[in-house]
Amino acid sequence: MEAVKPKMKITFIEPYGVLKPYIKSIWVFESRFGIPPFDSNLAAPNGCCKIIITCENSIVSGVSGNIWQSAEHGVYFIGNRDIPIRISTPARKTVFIGIEFYPHGAYPIFGIPMLETANMSLHFNVILEKWGKRVNEEICNLTGIKDKLDFIQRMLTEALLKKRFPLHALDRGNTLIDYCVKSLKSTDGLLTISELEQKTGYSRRYLEILFKTHIGLSPKVISGIFRFQKFYKSWARGRTFDELKNELYDFYYDQSHYVKEFKRMTGFSPKIFSQKVSNEFGRRLTLH
Repeated sequence: MEAVKPKMKITFIEPYGVLKPYIKSIWVFESRFGIPPFDSNLAAPNGCCKIIITCENSIVSGVSGNIWQSAEHGVYFIGNRDIPIRISTPARKTVFIGIEFYPHGAYPIFGIPMLETANMSLHFNVILEKWGKRVNEEICNLTGIKDKLDFIQRMLTEALLKKRFPLHALDRGNTLIDYCVKSLKSTDGLLTISELEQKTGYSRRYLEILFKTHIGLSPKVISGIFRFQKFYKSWARGRTFDELKNELYDFYYDQSHYVKEFKRMTGFSPKIFSQKVSNEFGRRLTLH
């Protein structure tokens, strides 16, 4: 008899108004039996860093052969990345909160170079020391999910409004990086860096520094993630690799280039992924 997969529930929460330009989504994951161990659950790169708040149960993350455990009742910062994270939990009641920033949304709030967090999972205490320790302790002492959500949003708003570095530098950098990210996103990563240089009037070297500071990844890497996400979202909507073949050549040199990039972002070839990997957790987050 085929095993019945435990149901998972993901509820999306509207961010506070002042945080909307910076936060892409806030969600609450709930399951009576955790993330199914027989399901290949992963978080593929999407150009966004995250805060994860573990309310009930721990989360085990696998990245490039390394294992990281986010303990129960903790607050963690997941930096931007260009490799997938495999996710699992012990088989018991699981509740955690996710706050996903726009590609350049975390830097104005935390004021630390995002390159320092790229491809890393960090306890919140590491991000801003005393402030992070206070947030971690207070949020873990709150019992209700709504109370935790309200508190973390108030603290993020406070950090944003304090602007830990000069206002003119923040605004200038934010305006330029916002334009660059929107330009790359609107073309699904097809805009070249040379074209971005021409559009902005800034050199490739300056744009590299800007992206690594605000996002943690280079313009080329972010472009590749946006390109991949176009097809990953198609998978999430139920389209197969065979159905997408004819659309690949506008985005990749050839089919082998696409297969290589897809495998780098998920750990699977497109065909194996579409046939054998359900990844319901990743599907629901991608479709929101």
